[in-house]
Amino acid sequence: MTTHRRVHVAELSPTQLDRVKRAFTTRRVPMEAAQTIVFGKVRPRSGDLVLASVSRLGHHRHIEQPDGRRAALHRDDMIVVTYGDRYATDQFESHVPTTIGRTQLVASGGIASRVLSRSQAVRAATDILPAGLLGDERGRPLNVKDFALPTVLPARDRPRTVAVIGTSMNSGKTTTICHLVYGLTAAGLRVGAAKATGTGSGNDYWCMLDAGAHRMLDFTDVGMASTYRQPMAVIERNLAQLVNHLTHSGSAVNLIEIADGIYQGETSRLIQSRAFHELIDAVIFAAPDAMGAAAGVTHLRNLGHDVLAVSGLLTRSPLATREAKTATGLPVLSLDDLDNGDAMNTLLGVGRPPAHAEPDDDFDEDRPVVHLGERSPVQADERPPRITTRSIPHRRMVLLAPAHRATGNE
Repeated sequence: MTTHRRVHVAELSPTQLDRVKRAFTTRRVPMEAAQTIVFGKVRPRSGDLVLASVSRLGHHRHIEQPDGRRAALHRDDMIVVTYGDRYATDQFESHVPTTIGRTQLVASGGIASRVLSRSQAVRAATDILPAGLLGDERGRPLNVKDFALPTVLPARDRPRTVAVIGTSMNSGKTTTICHLVYGLTAAGLRVGAAKATGTGSGNDYWCMLDAGAHRMLDFTDVGMASTYRQPMAVIERNLAQLVNHLTHSGSAVNLIEIADGIYQGETSRLIQSRAFHELIDAVIFAAPDAMGAAAGVTHLRNLGHDVLAVSGLLTRSPLATREAKTATGLPVLSLDDLDNGDAMNTLLGVGRPPAHAEPDDDFDEDRPVVHLGERSPVQADERPPRITTRSIPHRRMVLLAPAHRATGNE
């Protein structure tokens, strides 16, 4: 099928996706939903699924698959990833391109976008050549938001909910939450964990589950491949849904990771928002040094947040730990401290789980809910020339680290 705007829709053959390497960001989308490929003058959106070939290997030489396996990439491999913007101070800034054409793989979790800048610490991004967007039987592009978890209103009160925020990417936020999950779970609590912002990646997801999380979710579960450059109203609404789903699952405490640092655009606005204050009871702050800890704690306190403690990379050094403790007047939590579930239970103010902390059972949270139909068969726009196509449960265990380490998205 060809539209008057030179947008083309072709049927996928039954075997065309059999050997593709599919990314973590696409995990909620059943591949049987992909019936067509859409190409030509169509403008991709964040969250759209794209079938592409690897044309040149760069920084990312593996792709995280939905089951947690890291699959090696080779030239001419066919992959299914999602378009999305990326903000990573240690790697790339990139935006979703305005046309379907040569672009880059900017995250191993499966994000395709055009690189604007990169850190000198990493190689140039891996180049990929899109064949087109994956579409349904009517040629409507598939988007991760069409398969988001259903909206839920828990029948029980929200449990104590604590956010872990940091100075920047790789300040120790994920490691902090993983060890909190491990300790609190060992103390007999049902721990719900979620990553509310960032770029789609399986690393943090599997880390939380391997540490014993009763329920683990991230923003891809509520329909976002990346939260960078997304409307704040959407981010706030999805944060509320993540907290509601954890509550609905019967958690006794919710732990929420906020990606990047407190001065990153979306994070900065989110932590100032009324929604964040209503959903988050307290904060633990992760930092690489005492200066960062002192500045971050002061900033959060000025915004009205209850900062309970400091953690992060600085705890590798006894001297930095002592400096941070003096500068902030707060406990500075080592990994051993975080693993002490009884002590963390007291610090977080959780208490014993109520007897009724059982999951609601009105629907299956893991069931994909399809919301197709909000988009016309293709969203075309008068931009550069069309391209042509060519024919085309194992889980990784993540061991808890003996010391704080950088666990940012790859």
